[in-house]
Amino acid sequence: MKFFIDRPVATAMVFLALLATGVYSFLNTPIELMPREDYPMVDIVTSWYGVPPEVVQTQVTAPLEEACATVKGITKMISTSQIGMSRITLEFDPKTDMEFAQLALREELTKTRALLPPLVRPMLQPYVPEDFRERPFLQYTVSGSYGLQELQELVKEKLEIGLGSVRGVSGVEVAGGSEPEIRVVLDRDKIEAYGLHPYTINAAIGARLGTYPTGRVRRGNQEFLFKFADRIDSLDELRRTVVAHSGANPILVSDVARVEVTYADIRQIHRINGQPTVNLTVLKERGGNTLRVARDVKAKLESLKAELPPGLVFKSVDDESEDVRKNLADFFLLAGLITVIVFAMIYVVLRRFKPSLLILSSIAFSIVITFNLIYAFEISLNMLTLGALALGFGMFVDNSIVVFENILRLRERGLAPREAALQGPREVFVAVLASTLTTMAVFFSFPFFQGKLKMYYLPLAIVIGSAMAASLLVSFSLVPALSPRLIEKRKAATASAERRSPRFERALAFLVRHPVEVLLVVAALFFGTYRWFRSEVTLGRWYSWYSEEYLYVRIGMPPGTDIARTDETIRAFEDKVLAQDHEKEMNVRVFAERAEAVIGFPPEVERSYVPYALKEELIQLATQFAGIDVSVQGFDPQYYSSSMGAGTYYSSRIKFFGYNLKKLKEITADLEKTLRRNPRIKEVRTVSSRFGWWRGDTVEDILKIDKEALRRYDVDPDYLYFSLRTMIQGTFGQPARVRTEGKDIVVSVKYPDAAALDMRGLREALIATRGGEYLRLGEIVDLIEAPIPGSIDREDQQFQQTIMWEFRGPSKAEERYRKSVFESLHLPPGFSATLDEQWFVTEEEQRQINFAIAVALVIIFMILAALYESLVTPFFVLLAVPLSLIGVFVAFVVAEAPFDPTAYIGVILLSGIVVNNAILLVDHINLRRRRGLGLLEAVVQGTRDRVRPILMTAATTVFGMLPLLLVGAEANKRQIWSSLALCTVGGLASSTLLILVVIPVLYFHGDGLKAWGKERAREARALYGKKRT
Repeated sequence: MKFFIDRPVATAMVFLALLATGVYSFLNTPIELMPREDYPMVDIVTSWYGVPPEVVQTQVTAPLEEACATVKGITKMISTSQIGMSRITLEFDPKTDMEFAQLALREELTKTRALLPPLVRPMLQPYVPEDFRERPFLQYTVSGSYGLQELQELVKEKLEIGLGSVRGVSGVEVAGGSEPEIRVVLDRDKIEAYGLHPYTINAAIGARLGTYPTGRVRRGNQEFLFKFADRIDSLDELRRTVVAHSGANPILVSDVARVEVTYADIRQIHRINGQPTVNLTVLKERGGNTLRVARDVKAKLESLKAELPPGLVFKSVDDESEDVRKNLADFFLLAGLITVIVFAMIYVVLRRFKPSLLILSSIAFSIVITFNLIYAFEISLNMLTLGALALGFGMFVDNSIVVFENILRLRERGLAPREAALQGPREVFVAVLASTLTTMAVFFSFPFFQGKLKMYYLPLAIVIGSAMAASLLVSFSLVPALSPRLIEKRKAATASAERRSPRFERALAFLVRHPVEVLLVVAALFFGTYRWFRSEVTLGRWYSWYSEEYLYVRIGMPPGTDIARTDETIRAFEDKVLAQDHEKEMNVRVFAERAEAVIGFPPEVERSYVPYALKEELIQLATQFAGIDVSVQGFDPQYYSSSMGAGTYYSSRIKFFGYNLKKLKEITADLEKTLRRNPRIKEVRTVSSRFGWWRGDTVEDILKIDKEALRRYDVDPDYLYFSLRTMIQGTFGQPARVRTEGKDIVVSVKYPDAAALDMRGLREALIATRGGEYLRLGEIVDLIEAPIPGSIDREDQQFQQTIMWEFRGPSKAEERYRKSVFESLHLPPGFSATLDEQWFVTEEEQRQINFAIAVALVIIFMILAALYESLVTPFFVLLAVPLSLIGVFVAFVVAEAPFDPTAYIGVILLSGIVVNNAILLVDHINLRRRRGLGLLEAVVQGTRDRVRPILMTAATTVFGMLPLLLVGAEANKRQIWSSLALCTVGGLASSTLLILVVIPVLYFHGDGLKAWGKERAREARALYGKKRT
């Protein structure tokens, strides 16, 4: 410190250099909306269009699960089999090399191809939790006075390559409409007359499009590979392609089919406010600077618009850069508010402008040094890291406040400015170092978090830990260096300033003499607020699943429904919304079998009654549909789903697991009967999905093959499968591609009448036997209708059944009843049950949090024991933690906020913060005693001396976090940091007031007990020695 005080200009230059490099680091650090954390999980997604969940489960999901189980490092496997899709989520041990694991998975998946149905191929995808799944980087809708197909072709041709060339762009996707297609429309009568199969024609066309090696030729030291290709370059060539022979005569494509240029079937429809649009989505490379890439893409788009025909309208749907700018604006607003508040708090106490500005500068320098560390270690700036910085503003200044206040106190006692600057930091160095270490120590267990906890809170630990270390550097270098110049002209205070708080001293002395009464009052406060907290606050819930900004309408159609029928259904809701006369934006996406509408409103409409009234109208409309899944949600917890019933909210759930699905259903059926006997239970439902409110059970038409008839008529099973697929879907195999007029165009072979085929026509369809004879399909298959589940979910290859019910009564009574039902379960071996829900903290997450709390307290105790060379004194300091919980309990009850995982993290952070004031207090009392004061005088005067710095540091932290609670509160929009800030504000407020009373009382009497214990121990040793002699 002497070096910094003797070289103030050099010290200032060093920090100015750090400031410059910090600004550079900030400008060159990638800024993203979400973290780039590598999650040790992968998804295996497999599509099998129109197939029911039970078939997907047995023929796709189960073989894939068996293959995945052989890969090392997998700790959890969750699968979902839905209509037309299988999804398997694999969670790995955190120490697993994910590149190697994915390579091993791909090898195992390749081996399963022979076990899977034809043309069904699993895809490996990186897993990202729902909370961190970003919307598209940039997405535009394009509309204009053109047909949808022409519009799609224009956008794809002009923009896809142009925008894809921008640095930082990983790809460009165009959706909506469909691409041009050469369609070979088969003539059924001619095909049957020639005795051909549609796959023969498709294979002949595919053979013309292939390239085949013919051999190798060596010339000297070089080797040449010769290839042969008979490519199709025009429609006439395609028509003249030979597909078979009738005797010596070739059969051409034109003999059995009509070749025409058209557009492919539409797979997706997108509309905004009823206007059909084409979607243009730009994808960003990982690690790219969001703001810079977005700026370059927008500039490139403006230059490309000149090459497009007039009349095209581009509308921005998703723009991650705007979200980043909004987050940065919020951060700068919070930073400005917190800075002003902290400066005001410091100035009110010090009454000096320049010293207040010096202390405030410690925030800026702590931040810029942290930016340097973020840049050096390649950590991205995102809403989590920026939120952590905003959260710590009030804490970063605390060390400088303590150091400067002690310098100022010594200066007021008459020491020269340089002597005060030398002696002041030395007196508080150990206490400030210990305080900083206790705050940083609470984060030591965070790298061992898994899952959501790691992704949410590890950035907080890294950023706040780095900034706290930087604040320690600033407080013992820059502050002592500049302090003498800022306070040297101040007059020394008189000795009477030491006695400026006689009332406080008399009150504290009185309380010290009545320890029992003090402890009883504190105990009553603790247990009273705790009971109040447990009766009013919901524990462990992550975040609300409903949106407060949008209305959602989702449609689920029966298996096999085409896109036109799905579109017709969603249009009923679309027309209802568009008929409203208020301002809104309605985005509609339509696929085969499902559709979604998202309705947004401008701020003035969003805050009115309009969204709630519209929601009621949409729910009433949804009740008019039968046989399909319809859900309406948003703006409030009320949720409608046709699979649940109007007004039903299944608030209680228990999940059951077992390898035997039949036995599992029997267990849940017995419990369902028990629940129905309770008069408080309104509705009970059992589903096989983790999410019981969507995709309820439905029915399907099944073609049941008569195996005896198949053998009797000598029908090839593979031929029957392909024939049925041909008749129902009208397509054959994988489409080929032809290059004509400089473009690659898909060639598809189709039956024209597949879409018009009904059940009667299917029964009458003709099937060929191996002997060349024909028979009706109805002679070898039966058509039956059977119920199917919406989805089949498994965990670690165990089937899952979820029983859920609606409880009529208070939420706490419901919680107690759910736990009593769970505890009364008697399950046979091999079956299990859990109350864990994904929107609540799971048992594993709770264990991780409890471990982190325990580790934090142990490390704090070890630091304090090393500081005081005592195993008793740390317990006095750690009493600040339960004292802080009183304020936490009251804060969450008053704010009516759920105690979510962020609040648990707040308690961990709080335990490192609140002991800081206790350390300052105990350390100064010890200093007074070392200077010769008696125990009572040291306790009273030491506490009096620390009142000002304790109140200043607590006030700067508390008021510095208030903007995090207040910004957005009027819109009822809680941020991820709201609970953490609420926890810190409430806990620090109560602990600051109570430690000024409780710790002096316990220190005084604890020291007496310690002396009494030593005396008794000495007497016991003396007595033991006499007996031995």
